[in-house]
Amino acid sequence: MFTETVEKFIYNSSIGIHVVSPEGIIIYANECELDVLGYTKNEYIGHHVSEFQIDKECLSMMLERLNLFEKLKNYPARVQGKVGIKYIIYNSSVFKEGGQFKHTRCYGTEVEKVIYDVFMKYFQPE
Repeated sequence: MFTETVEKFIYNSSIGIHVVSPEGIIIYANECELDVLGYTKNEYIGHHVSEFQIDKECLSMMLERLNLFEKLKNYPARVQGKVGIKYIIYNSSVFKEGGQFKHTRCYGTEVEKVIYDVFMKYFQPE
C-alpha cells in the first residue's frame, strides 16, 4: 500500500527532478537535484537554466526540442554545480494544457565523467 504523499515521494526521490517554465525559469527542484548540484533552493529555484548549463548549444537544442513537445531521452549535459562541473544524463518531457507548454518534467542522473564521455561519443538526439 502506498501511504506516502506524492509530494514527499517526489521531493525525497533518489533521482534529481526539476521543473522549468516555458521562459526557462526553474520553478521546482527536489532535494536530490539540489544536493547533487550543491545549491540551496534560493540559489537555484527562480533562476534561468542558462545560469547552470555549461554548454549553451546543448541547452539551446534541449529547449528547442521541448518547445516542439518532443521527449528528451538520455540527454547528456554538463551542469555548473556550486563546486565544480556535474555530468548529468537528462530525461525530460513537457506538460501541456490546452495545447500550450506549461512546464517541463525533467529527471537527471549524475554520472561520472567517463560515463558522460561514452554518452557523448555515441549520442544521437532522437
